[in-house]
Amino acid sequence: MYHISVLTGRQDEDDFGERLRDIARVTYCALSDEDNMADALEDAEVIICKNERLQKSLLQRLTDLKLIVILSTRSDSVDIQAAHELGITVLNNQSYCVTDIADHTCAMMLALIRQLPEYQSDIRKHSRWQFGSVTWPLHRVGDTLIGLVGYGHVGRAVAKRMQVFGCSIQAYDPFVDEQIMQKDNVRPLDFDKLLKTSDMISLHLPLDETTQYIFQDEQFEQMKKGAMFVNCCRGGLADEAALYHAVDDGHIRSAALDVLSMENPSPMLLKMIARPEFLLTPNVGYHSVEADEQVRCEAEQYIRDFLVGRRDRLPIVTP
Repeated sequence: MYHISVLTGRQDEDDFGERLRDIARVTYCALSDEDNMADALEDAEVIICKNERLQKSLLQRLTDLKLIVILSTRSDSVDIQAAHELGITVLNNQSYCVTDIADHTCAMMLALIRQLPEYQSDIRKHSRWQFGSVTWPLHRVGDTLIGLVGYGHVGRAVAKRMQVFGCSIQAYDPFVDEQIMQKDNVRPLDFDKLLKTSDMISLHLPLDETTQYIFQDEQFEQMKKGAMFVNCCRGGLADEAALYHAVDDGHIRSAALDVLSMENPSPMLLKMIARPEFLLTPNVGYHSVEADEQVRCEAEQYIRDFLVGRRDRLPIVTP
C-alpha cells in the first residue's frame, strides 16, 4: 500500500484516512522542526497539505515523495522549483472556495455601499433610529463603479455577481488579455486610472514580492474622495496603517477587510475595531461546509488518478 501523510495537527478534523484506506496507509504529521518532519515523512509517497511550508531542504530528504496535493488555490507555501527539480508533482485546486470568497466579497461590498456598519453602530451606540445620522450620503448600489485589482477566478466571479445589481465594473490585471475582460463587459484600465475613477476598489491578487503592500499612502491618496476599499484576498497587499489614516482623515469613506497583514490582536486592529467605518471579518471568506467537502473530494480523486497514471487533467503547478 502507498503511504500518504497529511500535514495537520488536528486529525479529528480530517477524513482522508477513511477516504483512502483501500489504497494507502494514511498518517498525520503535525508541524515541527525539519528533522522531526523528515523522520515522520520518511517513506511518504504523497503529502496532503494546505498552507504548511515545504522548503527545498526538507523535500531533498524525502526520497520516496512523488506527489504533493495542496488543499488551496495557492501554492506559495511549497518550493515549486525545488519540487520540479526533484521530480515531485505538485497539485493545487483552482476551483476551491472561489464561490465562497466571491460571495463574501460581494456581501461586504453591499454592506459598505448601503452603510450597514455605520448605521448599525449608530443604532447601538446612540440608541437612535434616524436616517442621515452618518457622514456620507447613501447611494444606489447599481450606480457604484467598482474597480477590481486582479481579474482571476475570484475577480471574475465578483464581477459577474455585482453586474446583476447593475454595477459597472472595471479592472486592472496585466496578466489577463483585455479581450477577456471586454467579453465579460468589464472595462480594462491601467492601475492609476482605476484608482482615480473607481467608487469602490476590491483586491484579487496573489501575494508576492511584486504585490506586497501594493496599496500604501500614495495609492490611497490617488483614490477618489469618498471611495470604498475591500480586501478579502490576501493580507499584506495593503498597508493597514495607511488605510486607517486615509479613513481617519476622511478621504476614504469605509473599508471591509477579511484579511490583515498581521492576523492577531495588534494596536492597529484595535483601532479599526473601534471605528464604524471598518467592516472586519476574521479570514472567514473561504470557509464553508460545502467548500471543505469539495476540496477533499477533489483531492481524493487527484490522488487516485495520479497513482494509476491518469494525469492529463490534473491541476499541476509549474515553476
